[in-house]
Amino acid sequence: MKPNLIRLLTFAAAQISFVYIIIFARGLGISDVEIGIIVAFYSLTLFFSSYIFGRASDRYGRKIFMLIGLLAATIAFFLQTFAHDYTSLLLIRILVGFCVGIYPSALVAYVHEMKKNMGKFASFGSLGWFFGLMVAGITATYFTIKGIFILSSLFSLLAFLVTFTLEPVKYKPIKVPFFPLKILKKNKSVYLSVLIRHSGAYIIWTFWPLYLMSLGADLFWVAIIEAVNSFTQFLFMFAITDRFKSILLLKIGLLFSALTFFSFTLALNFWQILPIQVLLGISWSFVYVGALRHLTERNVEKATVSGILDSVLSLSSIVGPILATIILSFGNYRMTMYVASLLAFISFFVFNIFKSKNFL
Repeated sequence: MKPNLIRLLTFAAAQISFVYIIIFARGLGISDVEIGIIVAFYSLTLFFSSYIFGRASDRYGRKIFMLIGLLAATIAFFLQTFAHDYTSLLLIRILVGFCVGIYPSALVAYVHEMKKNMGKFASFGSLGWFFGLMVAGITATYFTIKGIFILSSLFSLLAFLVTFTLEPVKYKPIKVPFFPLKILKKNKSVYLSVLIRHSGAYIIWTFWPLYLMSLGADLFWVAIIEAVNSFTQFLFMFAITDRFKSILLLKIGLLFSALTFFSFTLALNFWQILPIQVLLGISWSFVYVGALRHLTERNVEKATVSGILDSVLSLSSIVGPILATIILSFGNYRMTMYVASLLAFISFFVFNIFKSKNFL
């Protein structure tokens, strides 16, 4: 139960900062292009950090990197309250990205070694996102967005304290080369399809809060809309995703993603986004748990493969904002959703190219 609580708290901390940092940036007078750059550099440092520390935790242990990462993240989240312009916000988000990448893969490896259900464990990340957004929505409405950053820091600090109480687990150091080419080749179907799908997703998410506000949502409803997605993820990850083969989960999730991204373009007001968020929650539950289970079940380098998955997600959140910025230079928010839907369809076909012998 303690790893689940850590997962809940860390996701709450990271996600509420990510959702509201964009609105906070706009309040500082930062342009759409500069917001895209901030998101991209945050993701770039998260990309390198996830890879480096995923490999390191396979070689040197789990708990030490969880403790270091959570303490560093606690400080970094709090520093966001001091951002006052584009440069300061950019530098602090780079630091946050590096710190947030230190601990997740070590936690995933720990859970797998404890022989826990990966779907149920992953679900507590979504529950943390839901819980965090509910508290953040109230905080943003009645206090300030800076209060959300303080909240992120407190969540991270609680996770740090819980980590101290984790029971020990048998650990055998695993030698992993600095550039694990064999691991990448073995798992290319998962990594490549997730990269394409999630790059499309981040084309949307880069300016998602601003799009919701253009449909009439205020700060509270931005949180509610996100919470519908995260709570749906929790339900399906907890109750459904451990019951099916990982390959089937991935394929269904990729197809549902394409349908969901296209459906966003049909909304005329923020109320109509709510049911689509349920479909989004189902699609991401299947994609993420399918990918995580497939990787940890087929590889002994548990932290490395999950760290690379986190790096792939981070890389997609670099590619996505860059594409989003380009698209908005000649299009609009809905145009980003058309492109995202197309990329999700492509990711489905890419995965099937490599897994055709095991279709469904």
